[in-house]
Amino acid sequence: MEKKYNPNEYNNAVPCEVCGKLTFADDYGNTDKCPHCGWKSNSDSEFYEERYGISYPMLVPLSRAREQYKAGQKFKATFEDFINGLKWYKEMLFWHNNKYHAVRYRSIGIVLESKDTEIIYKNIEDFVVHANIEGRLLKDIWDEVVHPCFMYCGEEHDYDHPPED
Repeated sequence: MEKKYNPNEYNNAVPCEVCGKLTFADDYGNTDKCPHCGWKSNSDSEFYEERYGISYPMLVPLSRAREQYKAGQKFKATFEDFINGLKWYKEMLFWHNNKYHAVRYRSIGIVLESKDTEIIYKNIEDFVVHANIEGRLLKDIWDEVVHPCFMYCGEEHDYDHPPED
């Protein structure tokens, strides 16, 4: 049986938006993870950065990703990027001290949760100012945060360790 063409598969060789080396995209402009720098993009990276201050699915805005790549750094979202992602996507994840933390918009406010805690903040402004982990403000410990990202589906054990960056 002959395989049918799938426009969602990464069939098209394209230059990576960040490093410029060869990667692959689907027919809609979404790329697989670049084998050279690790960047993943969709066809609207510049639009997302201009409109929301983020990229999707990587969170780090494209212009900063290029700067980080040129400086030999791993892609890392700032606290502001994380907040921009939360405003847009409404559900985010990050890891701190090998423990995942989910942040979600709910009817009761912004909820910061992990396996053993749940803290509710009135709104995004309250979260930005007061969000803390064990009494330490999230914005102050952001450099200790690993893999801030958009929420993804999976089993609970999938969050035991952050995915590879």
